[in-house]
Amino acid sequence: MLTRLDETLLHQTPRTFGEVYTSDHRFFDRCWFCAYDPEGSIGLITGMGSYANMNVMDGFAAVQCGGKQYNLRVSRTLRPAVDDPSCGPLRHEVVEPLQELRLVLEPGDYPIAFDLRWLGFLAAHEEAPHLTELDGRTVEDYRRFDQIGQVDGWIEVEGQRHEARHWFGARDHSWGVRRGVGGFEPFTGTLPPEARGLLFGWLAWATEEGGGQVQFRENGEGERQYLDGRLARPPSEGRAEDRVCGLDHEIRFIEGTRAYERAELCVQTEGGAKIEIEARPLLTAWAYVGTGYDHGFADGKGLGAYRGELLLESDVYDVSHPEDVVRPDGQVLRPVHREQPVRLLVDGKPGTGHFPIMTVGRVARYGLGT
Repeated sequence: MLTRLDETLLHQTPRTFGEVYTSDHRFFDRCWFCAYDPEGSIGLITGMGSYANMNVMDGFAAVQCGGKQYNLRVSRTLRPAVDDPSCGPLRHEVVEPLQELRLVLEPGDYPIAFDLRWLGFLAAHEEAPHLTELDGRTVEDYRRFDQIGQVDGWIEVEGQRHEARHWFGARDHSWGVRRGVGGFEPFTGTLPPEARGLLFGWLAWATEEGGGQVQFRENGEGERQYLDGRLARPPSEGRAEDRVCGLDHEIRFIEGTRAYERAELCVQTEGGAKIEIEARPLLTAWAYVGTGYDHGFADGKGLGAYRGELLLESDVYDVSHPEDVVRPDGQVLRPVHREQPVRLLVDGKPGTGHFPIMTVGRVARYGLGT
């Protein structure tokens, strides 16, 4: 099928923009944003993704305030509106590519709404490629870029408006093939490596002087499997980014949980810098099951599953405990996929960031799963 995008000279395969290069049902193209009051009174995450081989576009918005997480999940049929950056009442408008976006959730029969201007503070950063194979099958093959920003506008929660003025923002945009989308995951006889132990961290941060990203992945025995990141200054200062080449970490987990109360990083760069970062929770970690990740949505199928022309789901979680999540029906969860807003000291200077540290199975160094 033809779309307006087919009028451009940007084709990269012998197909229209209404099709993708692979028939793998897990092909996705997705963006994610966060915005945090540096004082810790309120925070927002929102995202939207298309799944061409499932004929789906879905999205989410979640606001955390007063120990509660207010969730909205939306899903629609992708075609014919493959180039419409909206899903029901949620839309993400690109004002200036790689620099300025507008994030909007129109008011409705749910307790949250927002209208935010997301402005890049640092230039976008392209991560090293993600490629994983298992039993001769491509498990993951995707690309992602990250960016640190500044957010202005407003968020409403249960009729109360909160003004955003120079809040911390981060975002990513990824596309390709990865696990956990499209409703189900193929199994070829071997459990994925993380089933034997995983420690994963992804930090995006900003101070008044600059910021950056660091991403690391280790198995349960502490062997490094992936490291990527950079330190950067605003483009107006004319300084090139400095790539991360080394990382040491010390994490203090809350006793009896996999939630952390303090994380210390020593980041080394190719330019010879050594940066000390201390992170502590700013808000409770997000429960991503409320957004559709981690088998979210009421049908338990997660992101990218077909749900008809248009579906909206809304609920409120109690997230006042550092790890326990209480759903409206009283069910208590301890979901694996938690992502932590943080306040930071970066070489002694204050900052704000987004720093999920996720563990699966046995992590020997920190005595988890033993």
